[in-house]
Amino acid sequence: MKKSLLALAAMGAFAGAAQAQSSVSVYGLYDGGLSLRNMEQTTAAGVKTNTIANGFLGNASASSRLGFRGTEDLGKGQSANFNLELGFNPGTGEVTVQTHNNLNNATGANQGSETGVRTALIGLADKEMGRLDIGRGLTGIHGIVAGNVWGGNNMVGDMTYSDFRPNTAEVGSGTDSVNGTTVAKNGEAPAVNAVSGRVSFTATRSSNMAIYTSPRIAGLQLRADYGNATGTQASQPENQYAIKGIYANYNYGAFTVNAGNATVQGNGILQSQTAFTQSKTIINAANAMYQAKGLTVQYTIAQNKTETITATTNLQASKVKAQKLSASYQMGAFMPFVQYGVGTTEGATTLPTANTATDDKAMQVGAEYSLSKRSNLYAAYGQQERKLISSSASLDVRQYAVGLRHTF
Repeated sequence: MKKSLLALAAMGAFAGAAQAQSSVSVYGLYDGGLSLRNMEQTTAAGVKTNTIANGFLGNASASSRLGFRGTEDLGKGQSANFNLELGFNPGTGEVTVQTHNNLNNATGANQGSETGVRTALIGLADKEMGRLDIGRGLTGIHGIVAGNVWGGNNMVGDMTYSDFRPNTAEVGSGTDSVNGTTVAKNGEAPAVNAVSGRVSFTATRSSNMAIYTSPRIAGLQLRADYGNATGTQASQPENQYAIKGIYANYNYGAFTVNAGNATVQGNGILQSQTAFTQSKTIINAANAMYQAKGLTVQYTIAQNKTETITATTNLQASKVKAQKLSASYQMGAFMPFVQYGVGTTEGATTLPTANTATDDKAMQVGAEYSLSKRSNLYAAYGQQERKLISSSASLDVRQYAVGLRHTF
């Protein structure tokens, strides 16, 4: 009897130890609320067009998601890890999906892919050697561009991160389409360019990527991204995509500095006897942050340039430069925040294209109130403006949002 009890006790202890070595958790974020958005576009002739979008859309402060992650302790400071995360629409509960191709949206400025997957990573970690993950996830440049003050929000007013540009229907305001080409209508100049204001638009996420993160040594940590979805052979009749990135993070007490560079290349679908064309985007970004006693102050500067490359030409498709100063202050359960930014954008430089350079300004102000460690009320206002330098054409967007964000 005693031997049986001892055997059962030993088995129980062994099972408990095995269970302690592996853990899987379900987590998520649900952001629901009301958003009021007014876009006013003014042509060079002074004609104004308003587009209003109101509704209980949510996702103003952060994108809603549901995820699973796990870690298995392999011993000797080593572990195996995985992370699978889906994005969903808080207003409907539907998984967020987005049709795209590898040239213009493979990385997903939208939170989901065709299947709604935000993150799908598996990897190994070693306390002395670092961590290697493979799959789909956020790029290193994303964290720098999004920043830490209300970082990753989906409102206008964040100079480096807002996907600020005219809607497709509004690009043609004051223009007509003739054989697929935008031309002036009734003598009016075309609207301001439709370049995305998010500096990391083509590199928010990437699929088929390997991510290496080094251990932190004397405050310094490095990260490298590399992805090559289908290769870069011109003869391949399919989408092609590649990303390379190198990033550094340095922390010293209350001060943190981030810097990074990413290069994104892609092709549209290549059919037989179709000329090879390639898009190449180079992104540079850096920020510096001071964080102590509830106060966070951060300065971010970022830029990108996209080129269209053919066998004989190398032409600018777009260029974005942006910088912002952000601050927040935690006072008990209450946290106000503010950020202000300026920048410029340019469209294609092919002649005889008109001057598409713009002056951009953006601001965001708001506050959060913590009901608990996991539930926060928020209210925010954002405004962003783009003015064409060569004329009086402009684009002005104002957005109000109130909501409840719950993490679990």
